[in-house]
Amino acid sequence: MFRTLQRHLSLFVAVLVLLSGVTLCAQVPLLEEPGYTPTLTFDVATIRLAPPPDANFRVTVSSPPHSSRFEAKNLPIKALLQIAYGYDAPVVGAPDWVGNTFYNIQARSDEAADARLAKLTDNQVRLEKRNAIRVLLAERLELKTHLETRNTAIYNLVLAKGGLKMTPSPAPPPPADGSAPPPPPPVDMAAHGSQHGLEFVGKNVILRAITSSLSSMVEAPVVDKTGLTGAYNYTLQFGREWSANDPDSWPSIFTAVQEQLGLKLEATHETVPNLVVDHIIKPTEN
Repeated sequence: MFRTLQRHLSLFVAVLVLLSGVTLCAQVPLLEEPGYTPTLTFDVATIRLAPPPDANFRVTVSSPPHSSRFEAKNLPIKALLQIAYGYDAPVVGAPDWVGNTFYNIQARSDEAADARLAKLTDNQVRLEKRNAIRVLLAERLELKTHLETRNTAIYNLVLAKGGLKMTPSPAPPPPADGSAPPPPPPVDMAAHGSQHGLEFVGKNVILRAITSSLSSMVEAPVVDKTGLTGAYNYTLQFGREWSANDPDSWPSIFTAVQEQLGLKLEATHETVPNLVVDHIIKPTEN
């Protein structure tokens, strides 16, 4: 069964990565700073093939704020590409192993780099981490890419006629002393596979994170056209290829999104940037 699930596991790894601090970008967009040039690189980095997925399969990514450390377990290189280059541009031209082979990664710089990161803003630290991961991909996997604008099949996420069915997450109450409001509660997303299909359970999730997770399932960009703000709680259950012969299989993802979330995926074509992989090799075990 897990051999059958492996391809689908690689598709929703991007969703599970949302559990980590790395994908705070799903909650707070990373901002380009034209006057700022990141220079961080990793001094030590290991990329090792992970064991085949089993019943205890779990994806973890750890990237502590204001630290050069980056660690990942059971991460496909495609997810690392998305961490380094963003989730909005479809990755095209990559060999199959980029999406369906899992790796364990440990990387860090030195104490001087950590001290420098401690003095930067959160956004600048994320720019530095992104640069370090891009350099790692170029040096260890000989990655060469370019952005190319293509007419691409995408989905617009809109409100369904029946109205929204997700539950708004309650905002933390403002402090009684009038001080700055507390930060929003952390995003919590989990994915579970069964004979009926896949189940996503989300808490405190904004639409940016929801579109990222749906994009990984339909294998196409999903653009938020709902106009919704704030965070939401939801459960989404939908069938996959392996559940097609199950009499109790959950509905298709398109039906489930409409019936369970009160949203709708509308297919269209738009000209969008694609991240084209020109060259990449499998990482060596060191």
